[in-house]
Amino acid sequence: MTAVPLHTLPKGAHAKIISIDIQEAFGAHDEKVTLRLKELGFLPGATLKIIGYGLFGKDPIAVQINGTKFGLRRREAEKILAVPHKA
Repeated sequence: MTAVPLHTLPKGAHAKIISIDIQEAFGAHDEKVTLRLKELGFLPGATLKIIGYGLFGKDPIAVQINGTKFGLRRREAEKILAVPHKA
């Protein structure tokens, strides 16, 4: 299955993280954002669930990983490539 950016997955989807890519919108701070995501547990091989999206499908994107819930901005979610899988 092909890896897709996290923000493209539907509410309720389960996925396995493949990688965290560069997001040019963060510019010189991209490396810091990647490090922050990794510190929170968004690591290759980790599984997560999309809990939901903000108003009109916008920010934040609520995800659950390792039993903890997080709210990600769309730009952060675009960095995370994952493949959907069954719960």
